[in-house]
Amino acid sequence: MTIDLTDQAAEARRALAQALTDTGDLTDPAWRRAFEEVPRHVFVPYFYAPDGERVSGADPATHERWFTAVHEDRSLVTHRTDGAATSSSSQPSLMATMLEALTVTDGMTVLEIGAGTGYNVALLCHRLGDINVTTIDISPDITDPARERLATAGYQPHVITGDGSLGVPDRAPYDRIIVTCGLTTVPPALLQQLTDDGFLLAPLGNALARIHPRGPGTATGRFLPGGAFFMPLRHAQGDGVPTRGPLLPTGHGRPSTLPADAIADNHFRFLAGIAVPGLTWQYDLGENGEITGARVWHPDGSIAQLHPDTTATETGFRPLWTALEDVHRTYLIADCPGPDRYGITIRPGEQCVWLDNPDGPTWVLTM
Repeated sequence: MTIDLTDQAAEARRALAQALTDTGDLTDPAWRRAFEEVPRHVFVPYFYAPDGERVSGADPATHERWFTAVHEDRSLVTHRTDGAATSSSSQPSLMATMLEALTVTDGMTVLEIGAGTGYNVALLCHRLGDINVTTIDISPDITDPARERLATAGYQPHVITGDGSLGVPDRAPYDRIIVTCGLTTVPPALLQQLTDDGFLLAPLGNALARIHPRGPGTATGRFLPGGAFFMPLRHAQGDGVPTRGPLLPTGHGRPSTLPADAIADNHFRFLAGIAVPGLTWQYDLGENGEITGARVWHPDGSIAQLHPDTTATETGFRPLWTALEDVHRTYLIADCPGPDRYGITIRPGEQCVWLDNPDGPTWVLTM
């Protein structure tokens, strides 16, 4: 049986848009209209709960949970590869922040890296018109459903299947490029596809960077305040898919100078993600929700564990927990800076994040 959600969904969208307005995440009337009118439920017909359960609008047993979730300010996992989450519908408040940070005007062209469900693409089409919007994602398992859902909702942007790090040069240049998946470095090809006065908005670490091209192979930018957590960019080779954690280190722990509560500090986690990129974290939570222990590992095989007794053990290619303690020491000396105190400089063959100014403390991003 098909349920007509037209009126109910419209009311739920208006409520979500009002909630985003009340929190200050949505301030532009044009973007508010987009959130009120673009049907998120069309783009998220189902999602996966944290335990892996498929919550679907077509299943009477989960319909109510599904409808409520897609109209809340929640990120929802929508695609899994070999059991791992590889695509999602982003949290609407973060989407609103990013869309407003684009500072678009009528007639501008936008390239989105990471089509996902197609919902963000639809919001862009609502604001700028289908002809001005291009999106790309790595797999037809993602782009084919996104294209169908866009058509159902009445939108026909250019949806491309391919490696997002290469962009879509055939339709360049773009006034704006928005990246909706996590980066460790900025793909040089994207900077080459911007207009002279355009910019790229992308998550680096756990924050957003607004990056302006300055010449062949060069660019500069600043980070915006607040956090921005995204799944990693996937390339044609298939990397970016999370893997199972390695075996934990054994043996006696040593006293740690990195307290457990620092792991919950998003400002510290931003710097940790820049200085030691590619980390995967797991946490232990106490009765009051506080972090009492953690495990962290790196693709190079290094792994560390913080125990409830505040000791740490580490093993692998490098002493990972020691590296994080060094980063935390720098963070404290700098008076616990937020992301908006950092900037980025890009030159041919080198990308650096710096604190306060280009002559300040600097971290070279691994290309």
